[in-house]
Amino acid sequence: MQKTYKKLIKSDKLNTSYPIRREDWLKFKSERDIKFDEKEICYYIHIPFCKSKCKFCEYVKYLKPEKSLEDKYVDILIKDIKRFSETHKNIVLKGLDIGGGTPTCLEYGNLERLLNFLKDFISKTTTAEDFEPSIESTFFTIDEEKIKLIVNSGIKRISFGLQTVNKKFLKRNSRPNPTLERMKDVLSMCKKNGIAKVNIDLMYGLEKQNKKDLISAIKTIAILKPQQVTLYEFRTNILNINEFKSKKQLFNEYYYLYKSLLKLGYKGIFGQNTFSIYDDLGLSSYIRNRMINNISYKGFGISAQSKSREGVTYNIGKSGKTLEECIEKGSFDFEDSYILPKEEMLAKYIAISGYCGRFNLMIMEDILGENPLDVYKEQFEFLLSKKLIYIKDNFIFFTKKGFVHYGAILSMFYPSYTNDFDK
Repeated sequence: MQKTYKKLIKSDKLNTSYPIRREDWLKFKSERDIKFDEKEICYYIHIPFCKSKCKFCEYVKYLKPEKSLEDKYVDILIKDIKRFSETHKNIVLKGLDIGGGTPTCLEYGNLERLLNFLKDFISKTTTAEDFEPSIESTFFTIDEEKIKLIVNSGIKRISFGLQTVNKKFLKRNSRPNPTLERMKDVLSMCKKNGIAKVNIDLMYGLEKQNKKDLISAIKTIAILKPQQVTLYEFRTNILNINEFKSKKQLFNEYYYLYKSLLKLGYKGIFGQNTFSIYDDLGLSSYIRNRMINNISYKGFGISAQSKSREGVTYNIGKSGKTLEECIEKGSFDFEDSYILPKEEMLAKYIAISGYCGRFNLMIMEDILGENPLDVYKEQFEFLLSKKLIYIKDNFIFFTKKGFVHYGAILSMFYPSYTNDFDK
């Protein structure tokens, strides 16, 4: 284990994404979609349109198209949701997120049409007690009328991507730079119209980002006072570029932001990327149930991912098709489907849950059908003896020492990847 770990910590590919390499899952590829036999499920709806394409964004997105294409996109989304829901009627909806891209860059009429459909759909669906639908936005694509639409639909949480206050970086990466006054105005509109929770995303590990940038970002959070803050590490491997910063530098940037957010009154454990003034882990119910509780989720829209107890599916568009090619199909349902063995399902869960700085032994046992402390005895003995993790209340957490190489720790449970290191 010591030898394997030393090799893993040298890799810049390890984070909370899995599989690390697409080819690792080729042997599990299926010609059919995965089945959803679960009673509890979450929905994710992907809107891939943006007014400008940020160079550092890893997600599938397109420049905002002409209205006729946008109309067709929303038509297909609604049709796909209807079709799936008609064949899965006795579900309990645990969460629903609308992400992107930039959902609020939709034309007002299309946003209204989608949100009105979802409002009607949710009213006819059994929802969990902790159900809390959420939508992503930017400070440039939202106004008071759109906020009123969102509130009327029953959505009470909006997540804004600020990422950084470094103007030079934003300009260099084709991202608009909101003024502090604009951000204050938008948050004021949210509060006035009844948005219960606002989340703001911050990124660290960006090219040429320094301590001054992080201090400025924290000062901005202190002024805006959002209910939640999410930290994202810049994942260079997904964009196929060289790593800008060492693991130690990334750790130091995270640690500064972590300590600063706690000083501002936000709650969150060390190693967690999400922080809140409440006891809600700083997450929407979709993300909370997907990451912490291993609840299955169905993705709608171009390139959206789905996961059931059987495997993982990626919708059309993940492989680089044009918007027109995807729309021509008349449905965004699966393009790539993988029926996975339990060890791969466990790896997928650990990767997702690792984003929240923890993973649950009871869920691991449910996936494996065996005690994970026995199945992964060598890994646990090594990680515990080196004080890289600790166990509390059936959860495994990172220590500060371990978090420097959190990706290496998570990957010790990734069979398709770590097998290479054991040869």
